[in-house]
Amino acid sequence: MTELNENQKKAVEFGGKHLLLLAGAGTGKTKTIIARAIDLISKGVPSNKILILTFTKRSAQEIVTRVESALGVSQSKSLSGSTFHSWCNHLLLAHPNVFGIKDFIIIDEDDQINIMKLICGKNSLHFENLRIKPQELVDMYSFARNTKLNLTETIKIKLLSDLKGEEAEKMLLQIKPSIEAILRGYEAKKRERNYLDYDDILQIVAKTLQKDENARKIICRKYEHILVDEMQDTNPLQWDLLSPFQEFCHLFCVGDDAQSIYSFRGADFKNIHNFKDNVKESEVYKLEDNYRSTQEILDLSNWLLEKSPLNYDKKLRAVRGAGIIPQLINVESDWEEAYFIADKILDNFHHKNKEFKSHLVLSRSQFYTRSLQAVFIEKKIPFITYGGRGFMESAHLKDLFAALRVVNNKNDEIAWIRFLTLWKGIGDVRASTYLEKMLGLSNMEECISWLQTLSGLSEQKLTKTLKSIFDNRHNLVQAVHQGYEELKEQLSVKYLEDWENKRKPDFPVLEVLASKYSNLGEFITECLLDNSVKINNSPTLQKATIEQSENKDKVIISTIHSAKGLEADTCFVLNVSPAQFPLTYSIGNLDEVEEERRILYVALTRAKDELIVTRTKKSIYAENYQLENQTVESYFLNELPENLVEQKTIGIRSWSVEATDNQQNNVVDFGMDFS
Repeated sequence: MTELNENQKKAVEFGGKHLLLLAGAGTGKTKTIIARAIDLISKGVPSNKILILTFTKRSAQEIVTRVESALGVSQSKSLSGSTFHSWCNHLLLAHPNVFGIKDFIIIDEDDQINIMKLICGKNSLHFENLRIKPQELVDMYSFARNTKLNLTETIKIKLLSDLKGEEAEKMLLQIKPSIEAILRGYEAKKRERNYLDYDDILQIVAKTLQKDENARKIICRKYEHILVDEMQDTNPLQWDLLSPFQEFCHLFCVGDDAQSIYSFRGADFKNIHNFKDNVKESEVYKLEDNYRSTQEILDLSNWLLEKSPLNYDKKLRAVRGAGIIPQLINVESDWEEAYFIADKILDNFHHKNKEFKSHLVLSRSQFYTRSLQAVFIEKKIPFITYGGRGFMESAHLKDLFAALRVVNNKNDEIAWIRFLTLWKGIGDVRASTYLEKMLGLSNMEECISWLQTLSGLSEQKLTKTLKSIFDNRHNLVQAVHQGYEELKEQLSVKYLEDWENKRKPDFPVLEVLASKYSNLGEFITECLLDNSVKINNSPTLQKATIEQSENKDKVIISTIHSAKGLEADTCFVLNVSPAQFPLTYSIGNLDEVEEERRILYVALTRAKDELIVTRTKKSIYAENYQLENQTVESYFLNELPENLVEQKTIGIRSWSVEATDNQQNNVVDFGMDFS
């Protein structure tokens, strides 16, 4: 406890019923959660009565491991650390009678889209009238359930935000019946096959606990203390999960309302702002001593929050003291920006003894960094990108997973279609014929025996693949290895363009992951659940861990939404310009503008020693800069005090953009409210 400051120690030793800990950026929230768990166990709370909830498996594992290291495995071996989805999945498997569901199959986002495409095809008259993609329908369906909004409200937010008044109401009347028909069909299909998507896992548990008193007593009494990390990222559905536990145990919720940046996923920072109103017998403490950044960096970050009409009621103080004043660099173009950043990194590397990995580049999107990545390649600067699709979302791994999934559950219709259509000459029609036969058989042995009666070359190969996995199903590493060996010829042809360098190296990583699980079902479920939250979505948390062990020295290029948890000595924040911060579409909507402010705040607070913000030269003249529906006041860096930054304008350099461009060669209670 001696390593804790006064406010951290006060939170760790909190003896009341429920606590919200407002932990600003870099204030040691993870250390405080770990210390809280250690303190509880040291005072006699059984470790199996403590639950730690986080948004990534990596965070949960880190906390549990550090508690075990401090106390010893024997004293803390039953401590539970989990994501919301993994926790709820465990509850469903452990208490099927309580929740009224068993033998379910978890489906990921790609599976959802495939089901939605099928339903749209069967409801072609409805679908043709909509002019939206199945992906958009899946996103809308998920948003409605996580925010607990009904269909009418969801359509207005997701599809009709640009329309007002009578025009919006008229369009709503036109499209709502079609959308409702498709979404009801989607829910019916899930029930037919016992599929659960990520939101179902949470919703079934939440609704059961809300409605069933016996279920509350059985489940809630399993725990005495629940410690929740990143509370600001919880959505209304996740709050429904937590609220029944108020009566039975202690909630210790840690978060920062100023870092709530995932409203597009349904996250609601009001879960923090309204905590005392929603949770009886609760108190709120703060952590404001920042251990990451220098005061000059925090002065700029604090100023950004102070400009908000919302009351974030915190001001970060740098424990490290003073440092370098942040730089505001005005550039002509993204190419000029890219060369400036590359030159700065190389100068730090060659003349200031800074490693590449001590540099972090943050952008709104990876698409915007295409010029930067091209320049890094030209300058031979090693880099890794964070953001975009995760490891287990990669198509080549999902192809192998389809084979693993059908061996695990021969009724997994989606996995069968994906696996069967991998093979030459087997299209949707033939695959559907095979599927109909397989679904009528009793078990996987019968499926393999029937497939062996088919004479086609592809049929022989696919049967051999399934048999090799089935025969090794109790040795997961061997099952993955043999499945890959049988599939690699097929996959290398399908992904010919980037097979050797990008896709093939992922399969040994998959074998390493398989070694950590005791059975095929658990392995499949946990890997799918790793994709359930897009927050902090690096190329892969597991793969990143392996790469870190190899000590690879690379610059990190990350989207801001993937940057939480990251930090670096030198941090670049790209294109903080009018129409980008905030984005134009958010103007006029206070909630959206403030989320934009928090996105920028998260980016600024990643820097430890040196913060460099770039923007276009036209930003200098923001007083004269106007966009449709955008005022001068909407630009976050407008009226920025001169003492907070050192401002520089970079001259146009001579290079060929064209030349550089060429280098980038039972019926359970789940569903939504349709009112």
